Amino acid sequence: MDDERKTPQTGPQQPAVDAASSPRHEARRAERPVGRERLFTRDFLLAIIINVILALVFYMLVTGMAVFAVEEFAADQTAAGFAASAFVIGALISRFAAGKYVEFLGRRRTVIAGLAIYVLAGVAYLWVDSYPALIALRMVHGISFGFGQTALNAAVFALIPASRRGEGAGYYMLAVALPPAVGPMLTLQLTELFDFWAMFLATSAVSVLGLLAALFIRLPAPPHVPARWKDRLRLRPGDIIEPRAIPLATIAMMLGFGFASVMTFLNGFARSEGMVDAASLFFLVYAAAVMVTRLVAGKIQDRFGDNTVVYPTLVLYAVALGLLAWSPNQGVMLLSGVLAGLGFGALLPAFQATIAALLPATRTSIGISTFFILLDSGFGLSPMILGPLLELGGYRMMYAACAVLVTATIGLYWLLHGRHGVKQGVPRRLRTD
Repeated sequence: MDDERKTPQTGPQQPAVDAASSPRHEARRAERPVGRERLFTRDFLLAIIINVILALVFYMLVTGMAVFAVEEFAADQTAAGFAASAFVIGALISRFAAGKYVEFLGRRRTVIAGLAIYVLAGVAYLWVDSYPALIALRMVHGISFGFGQTALNAAVFALIPASRRGEGAGYYMLAVALPPAVGPMLTLQLTELFDFWAMFLATSAVSVLGLLAALFIRLPAPPHVPARWKDRLRLRPGDIIEPRAIPLATIAMMLGFGFASVMTFLNGFARSEGMVDAASLFFLVYAAAVMVTRLVAGKIQDRFGDNTVVYPTLVLYAVALGLLAWSPNQGVMLLSGVLAGLGFGALLPAFQATIAALLPATRTSIGISTFFILLDSGFGLSPMILGPLLELGGYRMMYAACAVLVTATIGLYWLLHGRHGVKQGVPRRLRTD
């Protein structure tokens, strides 16, 4: 039986409460201080662990998949790149349906099923014997990721108290700052010491840990599930995209172009400029900066409002890309990594927390799914747009163009959201000053 929480809501932004609300549980809850709702519950910590594992497996495999395709199936560079990105395409496809269907499938069931497929897919790489089979497996792997992460994200924002939503989102996203640095390092070490089979076994073992955590987690049930199967299965535009999430999701998509330019082309840029050592440290200092900013940015957002976090971090992110375009030496490149972590690292949880605050509980899942649909689209489309720009003007012009794009999002954010004075859990109001 699905262990999901099913008691009445306490307000338009509040999730359903744990069904296991025994008298003893209610007494413990009554003893808690009224002024500060509890954030770090067992289920919230388990959700963080699962989120870290999902991200770690992704970064471990995306690092080694292109080389695996070349060595095992003699794929050219384009085909090898597609082997790496097919996972993201599968995740993107799944998000068009996940926002609607996880609500009646059950959030906890979906997380468990997604992680079970995650485990099986990791093992299945050992028996892949052709390039088409590899692409199919990568897409299935990505679909399981998309469904599992969508269900987990929607449930987490129901677990977090409305008054601490920015802080909770920051902590939830804090842990996934490590996989971009740790995942590639583990893959390089495993494939260097052993072979690709060690990478696949390691990711499968890590996925098993995530599955075990999912078996013990309790997640809030969706506040409303249609009674008729016709309504449950019907997929309308409103079941895929939440219009109120589009403004911030569009800004996130634009910001994703800048991050994709770093992820995709930094190594080539560093090689061309003789700064390979700095490139190898870039993501370490980036991850450290992300951890710092996510420890504090959410609390600031909850106390002083969205704008207090978003405007400074947008400026930091634009400056980071500008420094990267200039970067006369390795020190400037590393400084760019620090500022990118402080900027971009704070923006993703801030936007997700804001979207969750804007929507009723019945639309949170679709709203978060909309955010990731546009964000993933930005990541996926950016190489096709930035590649010709790179060929036209070189790395420095490409990064300068990305810096200009991020700068433009400052005005767009003001127009779409920033001119409203907003705090978490407080209704939107148009600024009069």
